[in-house]
Amino acid sequence: MSLDTQKSEPQTPDPNEAKIERLRDRTDEIELIISGLTTVALFTLPGWLFETLMNVQSHQSIVSAMGSNIVLILVPGLFYVLGFCFAVHLMIRAYWAGLIGLRTVFPQGVDWDKTPGLGPIGRRYYQERLLTVSEAIAKADHLASSLFAVISLIALGVLWTALLFGGVIVLAGLIGSQTGQTNQAITLATILMVGGFFAVVVLLWLLDAKFGRWFPGLQKRGWYQRLIHGLIRLSGWIAPQRLILPVQLTLQSNTRPRLFNFFLGAGSALIIVVGFAVNASWTQFSLSEEFRYLDDDMAIEGFRSTYYENLRSSRDRLRFYPMIDDFVQQRSVLSVFIPYFPLRDNLIMDLHCEDQNAPLDCLRGLWEVSLGDRTLPSSSLIPAERFDLNLRGLIGVIELTGLEPGLHTLEIRWNKGGDASALDDRYEIATMDFSIPFVFAPAYELGLEATEPVGESGTGL
Repeated sequence: MSLDTQKSEPQTPDPNEAKIERLRDRTDEIELIISGLTTVALFTLPGWLFETLMNVQSHQSIVSAMGSNIVLILVPGLFYVLGFCFAVHLMIRAYWAGLIGLRTVFPQGVDWDKTPGLGPIGRRYYQERLLTVSEAIAKADHLASSLFAVISLIALGVLWTALLFGGVIVLAGLIGSQTGQTNQAITLATILMVGGFFAVVVLLWLLDAKFGRWFPGLQKRGWYQRLIHGLIRLSGWIAPQRLILPVQLTLQSNTRPRLFNFFLGAGSALIIVVGFAVNASWTQFSLSEEFRYLDDDMAIEGFRSTYYENLRSSRDRLRFYPMIDDFVQQRSVLSVFIPYFPLRDNLIMDLHCEDQNAPLDCLRGLWEVSLGDRTLPSSSLIPAERFDLNLRGLIGVIELTGLEPGLHTLEIRWNKGGDASALDDRYEIATMDFSIPFVFAPAYELGLEATEPVGESGTGL
């Protein structure tokens, strides 16, 4: 067979390449669908998650409380960051689809002979620098596909790391709660996990990528190979390499590696920062520092919606504080509801309550309720179950007869006879004091007793 004959023979196309091209056309549509649906879901789910976990906050154990706290920091940060990335991806794909439609309608592209407003210098400038429609389509397609892959990469990595770190932190907190050093155990576990993660990454980079090149003889040593393999296996526990590395190495080797590593690390750090910010916005009054003339410490001493049942909001559910029904009291008695929060109360009662004491008496003994010189006997506190608040606790009633109309303060003290900070480092203070202001405006002060009954004829009897 002659050389000319060999050149004229057509090459057999690879059937796999044709399948991939057909599949590639479909994945663009799938990306658009996934981005659209996922963007809406990711911005909606954090609020639903917060509402769900807060409804059962008073029912949680130590382990479930720590787990929910981790979830309420990492998941909102992950969802909001990924939601923003999916929204950007959706805009890029929309731009890409518009370019394809534009090329279909105007296949010749820009007609530089019909560009009003451009002189010869400006026309030459843009001709040299602007992309053609086909090049813009390819660039947008490349950027959208890369962004979509990076989103998946970050999501898998953060979820896996969160599960691993969360399990270790919960286990450390459970062990620390048995020794009275809960926060110290969690802090130590976090430092060890984060330090171990960066130590493995740095050692792999230093021993394999640097020393392996500087000292080629080390690559042939069996002990050195086993060391590198051991570090690689250890890093496999920290991150699911079979899921992450194909995407990571493909993008890293076909783009700018340093820039890719920067954005990958920045995206992961941004998830943590956004998670803490979202969690703080849910639990605090404001993230602004402009309230310096009436800050949180000053607000504690005054009127707070948490103390009044008719004013409580979703964020008040995180505060298991005593409460009364309303700020203005017109009746001759004042009722107060004291929530029972097991994570706050059980440890103290377990250590200080004697075996012969009834459980209800132990709970009653934690609280002291007073109004001026009137002190409510602890034995008068009765157990209560409030399905409207999803809480259990104690209810007490204080007589207001003989009290002067005007502003008064109900004083309530928790753990009046002990030092909670000595029991476990979760307790930052020994006791807690709650001051609930209310206005006593009895009915006779409002003139309600002057209303006379009216008969059927409309005249007073």
